[in-house]
Amino acid sequence: MRTHAVQIAILGNGPIARSLALALADTPIDMMMLDTFPRQQARPPQPDRTVALALGTRRLLQDLQVPLPLQGSAAIRTVQITQQGASSRVRLEAQLLGSPEGILGEVAGLDHLEGALETALGCCPNLVQMPAGPVQDLQWHPDRVTLKWPELRVEAELVVVADGGHGHLQNLAHLQRLGWDHNRHAIVSTVTPREKICGIAYEHFLDSGPLAFLPIGDGQFSIVWSLRPEDASRILALPEGPFLEALNRQRPSGLPPLVGSGPRSVYPLFFQRLWAQPQQRMALVGNAAQTIHPLAGQGYNLGLRDVVTLAALLRRAAAGAEDMGNAGLLTDYARIRRRDRLETIAFTETMNRLFGTRLLPLRLVRAAALAALERLPAIKRDLAARLAGIELPAASTIPDLITEPRHV
Repeated sequence: MRTHAVQIAILGNGPIARSLALALADTPIDMMMLDTFPRQQARPPQPDRTVALALGTRRLLQDLQVPLPLQGSAAIRTVQITQQGASSRVRLEAQLLGSPEGILGEVAGLDHLEGALETALGCCPNLVQMPAGPVQDLQWHPDRVTLKWPELRVEAELVVVADGGHGHLQNLAHLQRLGWDHNRHAIVSTVTPREKICGIAYEHFLDSGPLAFLPIGDGQFSIVWSLRPEDASRILALPEGPFLEALNRQRPSGLPPLVGSGPRSVYPLFFQRLWAQPQQRMALVGNAAQTIHPLAGQGYNLGLRDVVTLAALLRRAAAGAEDMGNAGLLTDYARIRRRDRLETIAFTETMNRLFGTRLLPLRLVRAAALAALERLPAIKRDLAARLAGIELPAASTIPDLITEPRHV
């Protein structure tokens, strides 16, 4: 059995895991990134999966020397929020922020983001990458954690779980959990409208849940359509014509009729929070820490703020020759990230539940609230800044950004 001793073991090989390795690439910290995807399965490409990069996230990626804009990405300059059956709408414009970039964010293919992060990692002398497969055993010691596979053993001062929540570590690592099923499935696809619309993202609330249209270039949109499981199965199986008919009946105002679509996939929607105790020498980041509703596209943005905060604390520990997995560091990480995480979770869960009820009184209240919000530029500006990730709660300010201390 091969044995490796490292300071940090990163479980995962997706965008969050790669982002953390990149944030620590110019440090003396000894890292190993272990792909926990089953070795007997090839990691499938995900051409239909996209990721929304908020303005604050773009700035963090630029600090990490990731070349932007990403290949095939499309800028978001306006977010339109509407409700089925109501004429009122809210439009969040980039001009509200007065930022030099002139955008709220951008949308890119998940594969393109992963490729750009891998390219940015380049030659990283303090990182070893290994396709290990699922962790088989995990043991704690006073000064380290031991991870075991049939032919591999890794000893680390700190284990960072960045596997997207798919590594089945909850029971093995005795992680604490809070969560529930939304009883919804999301259909993901690429669609083409009759006329090109550039720079606008649509968040349209239906009785079944939100229907999002995210611009992805060439006038196309990536959709995330929340449906009850039985409806999702039925619509997923439709030929292209009937599928587009069903989607056109639900499309928001201002979006031209849809005339084409690409391959479709479906995945269940649920909420989950996982966490470890500080003495366990484990830090959870991204979807491994919180799997949230895709509404507002905050998943990677929230996860990257996890990553940069943890990286800043680890850099301080390295500068002081401290133990990477000490309980004080992990307590600080949990404290700093708590407010940002809870606010984002509260926003997505509240919006999903508030707009997901068919009760007429609530429908009328929602319509009135959207109409009122459209006439309140100061509140619109605050909402846009929060969703764009450029104004965080004071308690969750990143302690030491890669280049300079500031809000993202």
